Amino acid sequence: MEGRRRFAWGSRRELLPQALARTSLSRVFSPMHPAASINSNTSTRRIIGIDDGPFKPKRGANRGYAPLVAVWLQGPHLYKLKLGMITVDGLDATNEALSLLDGSHGIPILLSGVTFGGFNLIDPRVVRQRCKASVIVVVGSRPDNRAVKRALVKHFPDWKKRWEIIKSLGSLRRVQTLQDEPPLFYENLGCTPLEARRVLSSAAYVSRVPEPVRVAGLLGSGLFSQTRRSSG
Repeated sequence: MEGRRRFAWGSRRELLPQALARTSLSRVFSPMHPAASINSNTSTRRIIGIDDGPFKPKRGANRGYAPLVAVWLQGPHLYKLKLGMITVDGLDATNEALSLLDGSHGIPILLSGVTFGGFNLIDPRVVRQRCKASVIVVVGSRPDNRAVKRALVKHFPDWKKRWEIIKSLGSLRRVQTLQDEPPLFYENLGCTPLEARRVLSSAAYVSRVPEPVRVAGLLGSGLFSQTRRSSG
């Protein structure tokens, strides 16, 4: 993926308010999908979404870093945003996610897959246990786990540790969050499949992708690209 440049945490903090002000909110808060609806239950439900932002692939021993974004939505309204950094192809994504989620016990968490910043994985089992909340892993297409395993074996001496997280998800279920849209695939932890489908469907306002995950991804891309230009 194209994108990322390393910069000090302190300088990034100073740039973030400027980047947020310049980020086009029209890209984030788009018109509702015609098939979507917001009822009283939807508008009061709080959900957390986590996704990464753009990054440069690692080169040699220099792995680089990728942004990790967590957003808190209540219905369609964004009320909290936290940003962190993870090592590209590292193993620190779970700990960084837990740091971002500190103090948010009991709120359902949507993960945009389990791989972030390349093959840096968030372990949803650990997040579920530590945050005492339902965790739903959601992806847009069914992953080719055989190809994923081959890539892990080829490139990572610690592939077994990474593969264990992916294998723990089992066979993903499918859900159609919006009519006339392709299905999503998900795994649920700490809730039933029916509860997970309700959460995913109720959070799909603009597209088939649940809004917390969609907003996290767009803000990650927008904030990172703006910050990168500002710090260049």
